[in-house]
Amino acid sequence: MRWDETMNAQQRGRTPTMPTTGAIRSWLLRVRFPHWAHFLVLPLATFDSHTSEGLLAAARGVGIAFAILAFGFLLNSVADRQMDIDASKNPFIVTGAGAQRSSLATLAAVSLVLVAFSPWPAQFATLFCLVLGCVYSIGPRLKRIPIAGTVANVAGFALLLFVGMRNDSWPPRFGYVVCVFAALLLQNQLIHEAAHRIEDSAGGVHTSWLTLGPRWTIPTFALAGLGASVAAACGVAPAGSTTLAVVGGATFAVVFPLLLAWRAVEPSRAARLRVTHRWCAAIFGAAFFIAWRSATP
Repeated sequence: MRWDETMNAQQRGRTPTMPTTGAIRSWLLRVRFPHWAHFLVLPLATFDSHTSEGLLAAARGVGIAFAILAFGFLLNSVADRQMDIDASKNPFIVTGAGAQRSSLATLAAVSLVLVAFSPWPAQFATLFCLVLGCVYSIGPRLKRIPIAGTVANVAGFALLLFVGMRNDSWPPRFGYVVCVFAALLLQNQLIHEAAHRIEDSAGGVHTSWLTLGPRWTIPTFALAGLGASVAAACGVAPAGSTTLAVVGGATFAVVFPLLLAWRAVEPSRAARLRVTHRWCAAIFGAAFFIAWRSATP
């Protein structure tokens, strides 16, 4: 609301209020919701449709994931507001971060309250993610430590696969689901580091890409793609294992490493490659998940 509208409202004896939808939209932008909304499907990996408790656990898991992701991204934006140069990535470059303590405290509290009714794997994953979010962005700032920052980033997202669990046991061959997701996410993270290497270097963030260089990062990238294809093949019935291994290996262990070696020369091209990789990984992951679910009793 503009200043003149505020004064007119005060003169008429009314207190101006921001529309509820506008306030929600503004808050979602502050926590960078569009950047992580697609991760909210992760707690559904352990969804059990045979019981009513499974539906409740899935809904609770999505709520926990929402609170964790909003907490982590908001905290990271606040901590990096002096380093980031892209306002579309970090809104606090322009607006500041003085009023975000209440949001951070509320998000952490919501996640802890929700997970109090969850089994121990979900409780462990939630606590680990909250602590990891703090040490990643604030201190000892894991994102500034080579290799450790990359591993922490992948681990934080992979643990969201566990927050929707109904009980202490997970589905058969669920470990392969975690491996496929972690390997593909590692690849996407390495492309992200290639795309943001200029501002990372200026801000003193020693990412794996900056530390190892393309010579070692790209073979690691290819190895992760190979691991994802092998894990996918092992996680499904024999009938579909060959197809997943061939498609996954060709796409993520051959094509994308070659594209990364070619496009990472320019950060803008690496950023576009990251979007393409994300879509391909989502399609491959969905196909693997359906095949895995079909083979799981």
